Amino acid sequence: MANRDDVLSDFTIEEEMSPAVLKDYLQRYPEYTKDLLALFNELSLSDLEATEANLPLETKAMTAEALRVQHVRQSLFGNGVKELARELGLPRAFFMGLNANIVHLGSMPAEFLKGLAASLDVRLQDLIRGMQQGGGQAVAMKSDSKPSREAPIEFWDYVGQAGLAEEEQRALQKLLAGDGSD
Repeated sequence: MANRDDVLSDFTIEEEMSPAVLKDYLQRYPEYTKDLLALFNELSLSDLEATEANLPLETKAMTAEALRVQHVRQSLFGNGVKELARELGLPRAFFMGLNANIVHLGSMPAEFLKGLAASLDVRLQDLIRGMQQGGGQAVAMKSDSKPSREAPIEFWDYVGQAGLAEEEQRALQKLLAGDGSD
């Protein structure tokens, strides 16, 4: 039987740390399965952290921006819309329509955009980029003719068509006021 410390030491100095190498060691030394798996996970995480630490600052900033935009998309069009709707007192469907394909972004009041960005704890430009990307739901369809895309509607027309209840209208006015209170 091989010595545990020797096996782990040999595993650590392997030239390539891959699942194939792990599998080989697990087959040769099944009695050290738990130790080998723990060491493999630890080494993989440290490699990942070292790689991230060596990324240029621009790449890290770009990744942070992409994460903020993804947060916007999730909050407006994905899993986070329910929580956002509850927090701001507006219906989920209202937020789902706030993408550039439905509502013209240029028609949205600046205070509304600023208040929404503050509620999501993101920068205004991240909010706008997320709204421009929309829900990102790709649909594949075949057609004999090219689809005609309807022009986005103005914000106030959208609000009028949203059928907001009186309490929801007050919540929207609060967001439009830009007072930052909840």
